[in-house]
Amino acid sequence: MEEENKKFRILSIDGGGIRGLIPARVLAELEEEFQQKEPDKKLYEHFDLICGTSTGAILAIGIALGISVKDLAKFYEDNAKVIFPRFIFRFLPRKGRVFFNAMYSNKKLLKKLKEVYAEANGGADPLMNDLKVKVCIPAFNGNDGAINVFKTRHHPEYRRDYKLPAYHVAMSSASAPVYFPPHTFSFKNEFGEGTNINMIDGGIFANNPALIGVFEATDKLGIAIGDISVLSFGTGEGKQIIRRSWRPKNVFDWLFPHPKLVDLVLDTQAQITEQYLLFLQRALEKIGNTFSYLRIQHDMKGDNIELNSSKDKHIARMKAIGDELAKNNMVKIINFLKSK
Repeated sequence: MEEENKKFRILSIDGGGIRGLIPARVLAELEEEFQQKEPDKKLYEHFDLICGTSTGAILAIGIALGISVKDLAKFYEDNAKVIFPRFIFRFLPRKGRVFFNAMYSNKKLLKKLKEVYAEANGGADPLMNDLKVKVCIPAFNGNDGAINVFKTRHHPEYRRDYKLPAYHVAMSSASAPVYFPPHTFSFKNEFGEGTNINMIDGGIFANNPALIGVFEATDKLGIAIGDISVLSFGTGEGKQIIRRSWRPKNVFDWLFPHPKLVDLVLDTQAQITEQYLLFLQRALEKIGNTFSYLRIQHDMKGDNIELNSSKDKHIARMKAIGDELAKNNMVKIINFLKSK
């Protein structure tokens, strides 16, 4: 890509559980396209800021560490059944409790993230400080009831997040309620020590983190709005259709084995953020100074793939969706990133 291009490029990746495989397949194709001309150049080197929520956080941090996106896509394929084993609804009495706090344990996902990220960092657990490009990762702080965006040390005000282990940040953003328990972790390294308590999925307020990227670029980095270019990837628009004939038998029908309520919140949040961005773009265009924006998204048309599915047929379908998105949009994406 031409060095004289002055655009500040933002890559944004939505949350969406296992459906992170969809943008991963497209981004893997994009990286390979770029490497045909510059074989040694990683995908992160084509962007100035990467934002990712939940599964998008896993991808964003992996990309920012320089991991091949092809390998990240394979991570989803290889570990789907490990992260999301077949869920069997049952009560689990333990210490007087009659119900469990989440559908899945986060231990296996956390272990896998730790392994993959460390491998990309010479065997050592990478901190946010080790990421090779500016990154923003939304999460919700359940300890104080406030939204939170983990950030690399790209502004003088950012004094703590860079000290955090990258895999704990990814797990914090990916801890979707019902699916995974809130994530609590402690850290101690050469930069300092501390504890984060009850972090949950940033998707509850920013499942589509593209707007956070625009705010970060303009407010904190001082980038002129007209110089910003946002490439935003969805994980499949679910369109959580609730038919008139459907009636929940009880509250658990909203939650198990496929958390309809959580999926509804995450999907609608991504949709409204897209509408905000398009409105903002149009409003700024009227005064002659707006940002560039390209959204790559697949419409599931109500035939949804659940965020916790690990079925082989769904893995195959997501790969096919990603490949079709890449085929149909690759020229558009490359031209968009080359535009001045």
